[in-house]
Amino acid sequence: MDMIYIGAIIAFVPTLSLMYFILRKYTYPAVERPFFSDPTFFILFSIGLVTGTILLAAYSYLMGTLMYVIFFSIIECLILVVMMNLKRYRGKSDSVFYGLGLGLGAGCSMDYGMVYLVGQSSEYLGDSIDFVGYIILAVLGVTLLMQYTAIGTIIGEGIARHRPMEFMVKAMIINVVFYVTLFVMLLNSDNTMFYLALAAAVLESSMSLYYTDFVQLPRVVNDVLRMEGIKRDDIPK
Repeated sequence: MDMIYIGAIIAFVPTLSLMYFILRKYTYPAVERPFFSDPTFFILFSIGLVTGTILLAAYSYLMGTLMYVIFFSIIECLILVVMMNLKRYRGKSDSVFYGLGLGLGAGCSMDYGMVYLVGQSSEYLGDSIDFVGYIILAVLGVTLLMQYTAIGTIIGEGIARHRPMEFMVKAMIINVVFYVTLFVMLLNSDNTMFYLALAAAVLESSMSLYYTDFVQLPRVVNDVLRMEGIKRDDIPK
């Protein structure tokens, strides 16, 4: 199957699944009054798709050296903060979800692009891709998606709490660790270190996503609503 279609499947199926499982408790019909605007969320998601494509192009040029990879991982978070740090989003509980949408969209594009680039490159997976190779591609793509979703949510929380710089630094630290791990993985495609680094990247991104978007999200929404003077009894647990 052409890598264009494989990349699309690996990118969009997990993206839509993750979107559903994270957001389903916060919108209709789970709650009578959704915690965010669907049109605004999908606008930010679409902007994220474009942003992720641009970031992928930049990453493809910078991935050769560790210094550039670290620089990229920092600038990436800064770009997301600049895009979210608008007056309309500051101090609003729904900004957490819009940051999530922005990160999810960027992650989807990076997922698709990285799967396509790595899948096309015999340098990483050999002259032909077998079943194990496709599994590796899928794991790599989902790992990127989870990382971007978590980073976007962290940045959205910073905007919602009126503390963008604090949460941007937090996102940068997590992102640098992730991209350094990814850099080590891609440099060691022919030995055990490749699988160890891939496992570390999966662990880091999945833990960040779980803690940020499943454990912390209800508390963050509740905290920001209280800052706004709004009380709701239907916040998901």
